[in-house]
Amino acid sequence: MGKLVPRWYQADALDAVMAALNTASNVHPVAAIVTGGGKALLVAMLMEAINLQWPGARVMNLAPSMELVKQNTDEAVGYLPASLVSRIGVYCAGLRMKDRLSQFIFGTPQSVTRQAKRFGKIDFVIVDEAHAFNVNMKTARKIVDELTAANPHVRFIALTATPFMMKGLKVVPLTQCGLFNAKVYDLTSGRNYNRLTREGYIAQVVAPTIRFPQIDTEGVKTKGGDFDDAELAKRAMEVTQQCVEVALEHTQGRKHLMWFAVNVEHARMIQAALERAGESSVLIHGDLDRGERVEGIESYLAKQQRHIVSVAMLTTGFNAKFVDALVVLRPTRSLVLWRQIVGRGLRPYDGKENILVLDAGGNFDRHGALNADIDAGDSRAGLWQCTEEVMHTPAKAGKPQAEREKSSIRFPINSPDQTELDLRIVLGLMEADTPACGYLNDAGDMLCRQCGRPRQGFLALRQRREKVERGLFGDGDSYDLHDEDAIILRDEVCRETRTLDVQAMEVAAEGNSVLVFTYTTDFGPYKLRLDFDRHGDNKFFAQSRKFWEHATGRKVPGEAYRVLLQRDLIPQPLDITLTRYETGRVFLTEVRFLRAGNLAAFRYDPTY
Repeated sequence: MGKLVPRWYQADALDAVMAALNTASNVHPVAAIVTGGGKALLVAMLMEAINLQWPGARVMNLAPSMELVKQNTDEAVGYLPASLVSRIGVYCAGLRMKDRLSQFIFGTPQSVTRQAKRFGKIDFVIVDEAHAFNVNMKTARKIVDELTAANPHVRFIALTATPFMMKGLKVVPLTQCGLFNAKVYDLTSGRNYNRLTREGYIAQVVAPTIRFPQIDTEGVKTKGGDFDDAELAKRAMEVTQQCVEVALEHTQGRKHLMWFAVNVEHARMIQAALERAGESSVLIHGDLDRGERVEGIESYLAKQQRHIVSVAMLTTGFNAKFVDALVVLRPTRSLVLWRQIVGRGLRPYDGKENILVLDAGGNFDRHGALNADIDAGDSRAGLWQCTEEVMHTPAKAGKPQAEREKSSIRFPINSPDQTELDLRIVLGLMEADTPACGYLNDAGDMLCRQCGRPRQGFLALRQRREKVERGLFGDGDSYDLHDEDAIILRDEVCRETRTLDVQAMEVAAEGNSVLVFTYTTDFGPYKLRLDFDRHGDNKFFAQSRKFWEHATGRKVPGEAYRVLLQRDLIPQPLDITLTRYETGRVFLTEVRFLRAGNLAAFRYDPTY
């Protein structure tokens, strides 16, 4: 077998991580690689590159399961030269291997944390599935503290397909979670994601418009940042038999399916329904002993069953490339969990044209496009199109089909007596026949910036249906799963970022409180204007103050004119990041400085 050959983006990610490690001593970089993109090979590439630059440096790779540890180790053996392969060790209780002395160590956090003090000096820690490495939790905190105590200069490198964590219901970028501080490469969103799909490195996601039963989550309480499992399972089991019937009908051309259940009781119900339909399946959940889980997974990987039903066991790291359909009967508020679930089907495979996703939990609607940048929030809320296009939703037999405009805002009402459903007409903001121009507007624009047409809005009746009214063919049991643009953003509506090295900087004062920075790059000059007037706009001043503190390491002076007098304290930045938004407008969104050997970054929000 020949040496593994890196793909173009693996080489780019390696360069980005190594450049970050060389920039400053306090950088702990994040490389976001889409599921199936080859993080295991990137781990081996990083080990080789680190050893080349810092000979003898000890590198630890942490992965959350023994299966991933084995996968990463095998990939390293297939890539690294023999001289480095001989320096590989594994510390994983599940694999019954405990090597603490090798130069390159592969292990799980659960195993390593028990003996963290005894590994000695570790120089670099590559954390696979880093979204699960929460330094506020005991296991990760102990590893970081013990390794830092042994070597205060230890560096942590994050690899993940979901570069963010959930804090309650809030999505927080991984760079703001306490350990990792610089996202240096991102393949998971926008044009990069689309390019990987076009080039065949990941499978295309398809979620067609079909009549698919939906789990009613209205009124379900949240627990630990997600829906309460016990209550959610009861709702899910009301429509599970119908979901199985419809899913089997629409997956007749699919060879291997994964099912995601709420809890063990729900999973057993799904398996029973599959067996009644004559389908072969295997059930995986946490109540099984280790031998049963391994046997069940191995039988599925050997293609002895068509279906695998799981409960919170196979959402991260499970590698079955041949899976060509996912049936998600598990609503979730966690964007991390949702994207990891869909990621199970992204790996390409011979004869696999795409991955079909059937979602009974409203997750596409809840979380938006799969390739949306989480730093930008909900992609569908990030723009609206000035259009007259009408979308139709299924209606009960004998009743007229409901209509809504594509980019509309929904305003629920309690009275069915409202005849006009377009809020703009109800409020007299426009005539019924006002033409549209097709322009894409920002989220905050209530009027079209090109033609002045008010943003679309309509009134709709929201009623809770009784259980007896729900059925396979009843009103509201199925829904339009989205137009394709809401599942995967097109290139022309993806936000695009580019980082440019700064060759020179000029600072000019305006009035008594404003500084205008001009950054010279290979692609021309770019400006940033900041106002340090405390009595002006509070949000704008807050950003100006943040810039000063990150750039100088000092508190901002009380009087704005003193900032202008001390502007020579602001160092020339290493680089600036430009972001092109959906409307085509380009903003300067990040400036990175090197101060006292450490990297400091100022992120600018142009919406302020």
